[in-house]
Amino acid sequence: MRLAWVGGTVHALIGGAILFLSLHPLRDALDAHALDLARTGSTFEALIGIILMLAAANTRARLATTAMAVGITVFAAMLYFIVFTGLRPPIIVLVPIGGATALLGLAALIFAGPGRP
Repeated sequence: MRLAWVGGTVHALIGGAILFLSLHPLRDALDAHALDLARTGSTFEALIGIILMLAAANTRARLATTAMAVGITVFAAMLYFIVFTGLRPPIIVLVPIGGATALLGLAALIFAGPGRP
């Protein structure tokens, strides 16, 4: 679960940083649609990062945390690629697949028992 903790911390940090940067530097560098994508994606990434940290500290949900970590990594990587390059390659279909995988991992936490009393 150490890896889930580290992954959650990294995702919360990246998501929080991009959200923070969207207030000033990115606001001037991106068009309105790209800025909205960056804000939405970074908020979702930071939220999943925090949930990963909580799950790592309080559950035995190894499969759920793995699904969340892989899903949010794919989602964020592809979304930020679109935002910062403006390109839309065919593999952008990975954005909703990654997001859905992260949400399935989150839903799997329903079945996870607590890791510590």
